[in-house]
Amino acid sequence: MNFIILTSLAVALGYAATATFGAAMMPPPPEILRRLASLTMTGELFVEALHTCVRGLCGILLANLLGIGLGLCAGLIRPMDRLFRPLLTALNACPPVVWISLAMVWMGTGGGVPVFVVAAATLPPVFLSTVEGIQAIDPRLIAMSRLYRVPFLVRLKGLTIPSAFPFWRTAFAHTAAAAWKVATVAEFLGSADGIGARIYWSYHRLEMADLYAWTLAIVGFGIIIDTGLISRLHSKRTPVFPKRGRR
Repeated sequence: MNFIILTSLAVALGYAATATFGAAMMPPPPEILRRLASLTMTGELFVEALHTCVRGLCGILLANLLGIGLGLCAGLIRPMDRLFRPLLTALNACPPVVWISLAMVWMGTGGGVPVFVVAAATLPPVFLSTVEGIQAIDPRLIAMSRLYRVPFLVRLKGLTIPSAFPFWRTAFAHTAAAAWKVATVAEFLGSADGIGARIYWSYHRLEMADLYAWTLAIVGFGIIIDTGLISRLHSKRTPVFPKRGRR
């Protein structure tokens, strides 16, 4: 019922915008939907979405490999935490447009720009969350493990990683949702293909039906990613220590 109401409201707003700004600037909703259907039937929509998704996933993978690795080291070795934390905190405050500009200066335009920008934008939250998870371990558990001389790998597997995992999962859910948007913006400014690039060319050529069709597409893909992956990650609750049955 809510979907029908929201859809009807969106269509009504679309017709109102057409009446206000004219069909040249704001095509009526049926024309936009026809263009979106055409992009879908020809497969063009999925090809461009695949470019964007692959770049976003590569950036997230790179950020997690570096962020988790550095976060584990910094969480276990306090001098490394004091060394890396100010740098990663500063990088976390850096807006994506700065990374886009630097990537275009260093690498020119192309598919590498979105990958680099997504990795640079999502690395700091992954690192900081991993460190926070490790530092949240009860010091008494650490002291007990050292007292009984528990091997390092056993402590890492049974104590350190389970403690850091819920913190990392929250950061991953947040950065995965943001990576889709960051990759699109990077493509808009520094790539020749992908949904962001198609939005740029639609705007540049004033192909308004295409512009709104690609906008609807990216909103739709964002909703799918959010409801299919991100909301499930947020809804899960993983205990630090697994429950054991009575002996």
